[in-house]
Amino acid sequence: MAFCYVACDSPDLQQGEIISDLFEFKLQLTERKTIDATKEKFIPVSHPYTIIVSQDCDLEQDYRARTGQIPDDKLVTHVLVCALFTQDEFRNRSRIGSDLWKRVRQNQDERYHYLIEATIRDTENNLPELIADFKTVFSLPTEFVYWLLSTEQATRRGALCSPYLEDFMHRLYSFLGRVATPEISGES
Repeated sequence: MAFCYVACDSPDLQQGEIISDLFEFKLQLTERKTIDATKEKFIPVSHPYTIIVSQDCDLEQDYRARTGQIPDDKLVTHVLVCALFTQDEFRNRSRIGSDLWKRVRQNQDERYHYLIEATIRDTENNLPELIADFKTVFSLPTEFVYWLLSTEQATRRGALCSPYLEDFMHRLYSFLGRVATPEISGES
């Protein structure tokens, strides 16, 4: 079976779900020594494609808590997301050479994950080539993500299915789980 995405048919957010047009707000820091929320400037940062990387079980329980099915101690305040880039965005953003691009396309560089252009199963839609840069993981308030989706400012596009989801998540968590080791000078 060829690689494809699956349609998102669940009302709750799902791990591996690709959402387009999410955005976050970044604080523009000033020279002031303290933050005054009434005077600060927030810059919207648009993300044409993102993938949800929070755990499925947490997202499912969060949704059930939001709909009153279970106690609200299961709410997830923020959802973890990784930015995805089209090939052109990625190559322009990263200014990468042909050697690194070859490794990225073959998923042989630990920082990146390459997803080929593919259809969304049982639809006429497809998603372009997408590249995840594991250094672009960020969180958004869960309520904000649901609001963007409900107001159609963001769009649920499709989701990775097994075993591609597990491969993606394993690579992401391997990258995030790196442990820095000190360099010891003078050893041979």
